[in-house]
Amino acid sequence: MRHLILFFSALLFLTSCETEIEDFKTENLSSAIVVSGEISNVDGPYNVRLNYVGAYSPYDATLFSGQPITDANVRIIDGNGKETAYYEKSKGYYLSPPGFKAVTGQKYKLRIRLLDGKIIESAFSTINPAPELAEFSYTFKDAAKVENMRFSLKASVKDTKDVENYYFIKRQDFRQFLLTCPTPPPPPAPVPVCNCLCWQAPLNTQPYLLTDFLQNGKNLAIELGQLPYEDLTEWVVQLDAYSVSKEAYTYWKRLEDQRQISGGIFDKVPAQVIGNLKCLTDPSQEVLGYFMVGGKTARRLKVDRFNGIPADAYQKLLFYVDFNNIRYKDIPIWDCKDAAFINYNLGYSLPPL
Repeated sequence: MRHLILFFSALLFLTSCETEIEDFKTENLSSAIVVSGEISNVDGPYNVRLNYVGAYSPYDATLFSGQPITDANVRIIDGNGKETAYYEKSKGYYLSPPGFKAVTGQKYKLRIRLLDGKIIESAFSTINPAPELAEFSYTFKDAAKVENMRFSLKASVKDTKDVENYYFIKRQDFRQFLLTCPTPPPPPAPVPVCNCLCWQAPLNTQPYLLTDFLQNGKNLAIELGQLPYEDLTEWVVQLDAYSVSKEAYTYWKRLEDQRQISGGIFDKVPAQVIGNLKCLTDPSQEVLGYFMVGGKTARRLKVDRFNGIPADAYQKLLFYVDFNNIRYKDIPIWDCKDAAFINYNLGYSLPPL
């Protein structure tokens, strides 16, 4: 009987601790504006994308599915007050005019005026000197099985001494692929030309972030990992290295920290990451995204997966390619650029660097 009394007393105590919240309001971001763009010391054109929030990815603005914002007045303003107007190439996609090039050491900001009169502006930021890649190379690692053969990549940024530096690095891989040609028609029918060698650009949306904290003046390693040896075709790795402000580094670092949250009890609590853009005319207008300003260096590394490979490793690869149907022999095609089953198919050539 005493146990029942204790049980009901505890139940009464717990229920009495409930507090009804009547004025709770959720924040609706359906009208938030997403801005994405950059400017650097390399030749333009530079672009700015504008859209209302939808399936927004902070790592790849090209994947936005929100409603594009059209007919906006988009301008770049430098530290001397000179304004350069962008033009709208397609809905929500704005480009700088031909011949416009930003200058190292100059500061720039973005200003956007929407049709409804709202003005969005970024903070001024200076274009730092472009970083230098101290190393960008690869080595082949042989193994007993093809699945374990690898091309190890190495890259590093040469840091300048006595200056607090922050680096933002984008990576884009370009993989060459081979397809199988169909059986030629019987004579006297002409044999069509078979274009079986094309390129694809696998999606990569996570940047590399580096700082010279406690490593001032040293070469800062970029952890690029390894490439597989699943065929003998070429593989090109492109790095776009930016020297950015501390604010830009902090923004992307916070995004990366949130992306890596696994739900553990010691993880940080997710929170909205604020960029460097705000609405001057309406403080309640949510503006997401970041306008990046920085010195840029772009380099490509061609990984040759044919020349210099040991003969026994090459023979193992030939069997591996055929056994695992790497070249889609069950889907023969005359022209590889028409292969819709290949994700991110670029066709015969790479885009310009």
